[in-house]
Amino acid sequence: MQFKKDEMTSEERLTALFAGRPVDRVPFHGLATGFNAINVGYRIADFYRDAEMGVRAATWTIAQYNWEKMPHIFLGPLGAPEFGGSIRWPSGEYAQAPQIERHPVQSEEDAMKLEMPDIRTAGFIPILRDFAKHSIDAGHPYCLIATDELFLCVANLCSIDILCKWVIKKPDLVHRLMRIATDFKLAISAHLAEEIGTDRLIPWLGEPTTENRLISPKTFEEFVLPYTDEYHEKLIEMGYRIVATHICGEQNANYPLWSKIRMGEPGIISVSQEVDLEDAIRYFPNDVIMGNLTPALIQSGTPNDVYEAARVCIEKGKKATGGFILAPGCEMPPKAPPYNVWMIMKAIDDFGWYV
Repeated sequence: MQFKKDEMTSEERLTALFAGRPVDRVPFHGLATGFNAINVGYRIADFYRDAEMGVRAATWTIAQYNWEKMPHIFLGPLGAPEFGGSIRWPSGEYAQAPQIERHPVQSEEDAMKLEMPDIRTAGFIPILRDFAKHSIDAGHPYCLIATDELFLCVANLCSIDILCKWVIKKPDLVHRLMRIATDFKLAISAHLAEEIGTDRLIPWLGEPTTENRLISPKTFEEFVLPYTDEYHEKLIEMGYRIVATHICGEQNANYPLWSKIRMGEPGIISVSQEVDLEDAIRYFPNDVIMGNLTPALIQSGTPNDVYEAARVCIEKGKKATGGFILAPGCEMPPKAPPYNVWMIMKAIDDFGWYV
């Protein structure tokens, strides 16, 4: 089947979208990491461990499916290896991303002894930096680099189980860890700005650990809101005009609080499948809304199921006053059937045109 010919290049489309100008059709961002690797015959671990291979896999996959030229890397355990913990690289049939083997904070004493690592060399930071450099060298107009949010970083330091206990029993300790996480993430962002610049880098701030099955809006307001507000403000002061925030999981009750945080000029609000796109549009009328196809459906649904779900997202998303990017509600499943992925693009071709 021959799709309609685009009236804009990907760079023209993204540049117009982020400037608040009309675009030809709904853009698509794959939110893909492991999928890129498998798609081109690499191992998933190669995508994360070798930045050049990761960018090559992303570049080829973007070209194959006509996705937007905006490669993306996110490393969920960020914070753990940099402060002395250990991670396990994905291997075998079911592993899809790096995982934490040992958290660096096992006790209150460990938390009090934490010291800032060498931002240039610690843990995943060289991989993030090299991925951004290779993305720019490959000619991509934008690159999403996951420096991630702060409560997630603290969970990576001490585990989500301990963090949820300390929120109740040791709130001062949690505030200390949030301060460390804030300073750490700002240091990474400043390092990337110095080494690469901010014109083409978009911080990707994923936050799954504030979902409402884990913490309440009251807890969010005390422990998350003030530090996150500071974090975003300082990112923008550094020159990061566009900031992408992935509000992961069931966070409907937190959206009024998230909406108080400055998101960028514009922000990109990545919406998980648990939240209705129309609600996200209402809370963030001036930002670009991105989402929210259910990843499990892309993985296990029929092609017609995926096509229909994409149609619904497109028709809702086209109403976003700040602009819209169709995307999965979280990472593209690494083993998603290629035909299901192609059906998403067919839905855009059938329903996604603005002109």
